[in-house]
Amino acid sequence: MKSIASGVALAMAAAILGLPSGASAQSASPDARRPDPLNPKAHVPAVAYRSAFQGYRPNAETDVSAWTDANKTVHEAGGWRAYAKEARQADAATAPAPAASAPKSKGHEHH
Repeated sequence: MKSIASGVALAMAAAILGLPSGASAQSASPDARRPDPLNPKAHVPAVAYRSAFQGYRPNAETDVSAWTDANKTVHEAGGWRAYAKEARQADAATAPAPAASAPKSKGHEHH
């Protein structure tokens, strides 16, 4: 029984450490090895440069209207309450549904 327990312990240790189990571990082929970093003649893949600014678009100036016109547009849309309602509806659409078994709170219903 002791040999089974020690074999299980070795298998668990190998699994935890990511070691190959048993004697069937394959050795790496010579082609799969990494090049020797100390060998100046070692073949390494070519380096490809890609700029972080590739595809960058600079910020463009936008026309700004008079603040009175902007206030008029907001008023016609329903004021700040209309924008708050839109934000609240977007939050409600993404929020998870409450659990059916949860009792409703009666703490601040009078407000």
